[in-house]
Amino acid sequence: MNDRTDKRHFRDGVKKTQKRKWYSLMDKIWAIPNLEEAFKEVKKNRGSEGIDKVSIKTFESALEDNVQILHRELREKKYKPRPVKRVYIPKADGSKRPLGIPTVRDRVVQSATRRILEPIFEAEFLDCSFGFRPGRSAHMALEKIRKDLMDGYVYVIDADLKSYFDTIPHDKLMTLVREEVIDGSVIKLLESFLQAGVMDGGSFHLNEEGTPQGGVISPLLANIYLHPLDKVMMERGHRITRYADDFVICCKSQKGAERVLKSVTRFLEKELGLTIHPEKTGIVNNYEQPFEFLGHEFKQAFWMKPSNKSIKKFKESVKETTKRNQTVNIERLIKDKLNPYLRGWGNYFGHGHSKRLFQEFDAWIRRRLRSVQLRSWRKIKKLHRQLRRRKWKGELPRIRMYSWRSSKCTPVHTALSNEWFKEKGLVSLVDIYNEHHPQRG
Repeated sequence: MNDRTDKRHFRDGVKKTQKRKWYSLMDKIWAIPNLEEAFKEVKKNRGSEGIDKVSIKTFESALEDNVQILHRELREKKYKPRPVKRVYIPKADGSKRPLGIPTVRDRVVQSATRRILEPIFEAEFLDCSFGFRPGRSAHMALEKIRKDLMDGYVYVIDADLKSYFDTIPHDKLMTLVREEVIDGSVIKLLESFLQAGVMDGGSFHLNEEGTPQGGVISPLLANIYLHPLDKVMMERGHRITRYADDFVICCKSQKGAERVLKSVTRFLEKELGLTIHPEKTGIVNNYEQPFEFLGHEFKQAFWMKPSNKSIKKFKESVKETTKRNQTVNIERLIKDKLNPYLRGWGNYFGHGHSKRLFQEFDAWIRRRLRSVQLRSWRKIKKLHRQLRRRKWKGELPRIRMYSWRSSKCTPVHTALSNEWFKEKGLVSLVDIYNEHHPQRG
């Protein structure tokens, strides 16, 4: 595929029918009901304060006045977003991901804008895109990849875009937006979001490209910008699955995958101004090599389980919650801290082939909780009391209450049995797995 063909495909990707032009949208964005619903979404998603140090709770305390002010500023074209607050989130490889946190008022306006624009672009987006779209999920993307692999498309292009959100060219992005939206006020509003700048440690930086991760409008803009890639790949008959800036393309042969990778790289770099990460992008034969996508590992063109990185992160989180040097009410620990995390993690990763892993985790978690409970009891007489309730026969044991080894002994397993944990309401990962796979349970 030559450069001229790629340019033609880019033009085709952004060209839409002239009958669907959205001229008047700003009055829908500034409508009071829309702003009120936008605040509800912002509140539901929670999040910290921006550079003005106004929290969601503070904003809500004067909600009616704040909504009226935003309504008036938008209507009179006086609204100006404030710079986003830069924060850094640690990544698994030791590096840090930059996030930009807008103020609450700016998140409300972004949410109000997204609520109006999203249905317009959803009508154009393709089925191969799954990230941050209504009615679509990561599980749907994972299932599509499994289907492609089982259909024999086992040569997988595992691609990664380098600093995607931070490198989106503003001019090309707005060109794509204008293909659907003609309302000049909305265009200026979106441009103001993109050019609001960043406050990083007290220093202001003007962002000449990119849309900060953390903004409400950013996922939609990111999907708009990669829509031409989806369109080109689908037109060529390639099996692409994209979730935001992460995507894989499944092919039937090594040569075909190499040819597609060259074409995709050329299109992304020359037409969209993006960079393929050379170290994180490659081709694997999934019969022989695993690959990872959305925290899952695929291998042998069928099996799917949590990746090693996901498992490591899970164990670190559980260890932090069940630190053995704490004295706590075990029921509160389970209900308030551990269960929400286990339920979320189990429901996300429980769609694959991980029953044995979940069984091992359940046993490991119970052992850690037994150790926490022994520490919290402190005195062995409380263990003896629990053993009597469980109708322990024989001499009452003498064990070290603070020892990790004690959590595995028979008396402790009798006193704090699996049934005891069920009574305390501990979430079982295996039970979650069986809910997702009733035919296997």
